[in-house]
Formats: sequence, structure tokens, C-alpha cells
Amino acid sequence: MFDKFKKEPGSSPNSSDRAARHSRGWNDVRTHLQKSESLRVLDFGLTSPANINYLTSLGHSVYMANIVQDANRPEWLKPAETEGGTQDFDVDRFIASNLDFSGRDFDVILLWDTANYLPSPMVPALFERLREVLRPEGRLLAFFHGRLEGPETAFSRYQLSDSDDLLVLDGGNFPVRQVYQTRQVERFLEGFSNVRFFLGKDNVREVIAVR
Repeated sequence: MFDKFKKEPGSSPNSSDRAARHSRGWNDVRTHLQKSESLRVLDFGLTSPANINYLTSLGHSVYMANIVQDANRPEWLKPAETEGGTQDFDVDRFIASNLDFSGRDFDVILLWDTANYLPSPMVPALFERLREVLRPEGRLLAFFHGRLEGPETAFSRYQLSDSDDLLVLDGGNFPVRQVYQTRQVERFLEGFSNVRFFLGKDNVREVIAVR
């Protein structure tokens, strides 16, 4: 789930599914990447040769983490304590298995809208873990959908460009599991020194958090 420059067979979305999305958050991060040298970037989502090529052309190293597909597997559910009871998501085991970065830390984390597609008990732990591996003054970019359904909520891969627009590619058939309000997002990001919100026309809130 965590690779440097490793392409997963069949992981590239179809180029015919591309659409452009204007992103103020990406503009902020892109400017930071262009002004900086030798950063370490963690990019969430299906392995993207285009993203790897773009970031390495700026002189940065790139690591990929794709956790949505794995988090939707039943193996992470704990047995119900009572017959017919609710199964809990095994957050600790998932974090240990999928967010172990072998001692690496990062200057930029491109989380995108990953949080919306994860089981809700996993989300606070995800942000806590990312804060731990983000270097001081490092930046985290996250998107949050404002609706459970609609064309804009389709699980996507965000492809970087040298403009304020991201290319949005089909990433698979995963539904939005939970919508998070601004106050909930602020709680996820407690411990960061600076948090800025941007509201997109597609009802997606973008967040830049600086450690």
C-alpha cells in the first residue's frame, strides 16, 4: 500500500474519464512545491505516473499510499461482541498495517478526499497519524465532500498539473461513507499550527493545514 515509484498493475484510471477541477488548495501547495527544493511528498490514491513525473521534475521525492480499497475489505472488522451486534472497525491494526512509513516523514501530504471514503472510526486516527509523520512547517492538503451522493462524490484520482486545475479521473466504485462538518474537520486538525478552508463550487471544502 505504500510505495516509492512502484506502479500497480491496472491501477491507472482511464484517460477518457478526465475532467478539470479548479483548486485553490492545489494552487497553494503547487506554489510551495515550486519555491522549495528536495521535499518529500506523500500522495494518496492509485499510483499515478503523471503525478510522479510532475513532482520529480520539480526535484522532489514521491511516495504513494492507497488505503481506501483496503479499508473497505471485511477483514478489518472485529467480531461482534454479541450475536447480531455491530462489528467495529479495527483501527489500530489497520494503522499499523497500512500507515507504517518505515520511519519516514514528509514535507507535503496530498490526502485529497480519502477521509470521506473510510469507515468513520478510522478518520480521527488517520489525521493523528499524518500529523505525526508531517515535518514541522509541512503542509497537508485535504478535500471534504459536502454531500453523500451526486456526480461530484464519485471516488476519483486527482492528477496534478502546472496550473490551478486538477485532472479528475475515475478511481473506482467506492461510496462516500460520511460527510464531515467544519467543526468536525477542525477537531481532526487540532495540533496543526495553521488551518485554512476554501469552498469549491462543487460543494467540496478544501483544507490546507500546516504543522
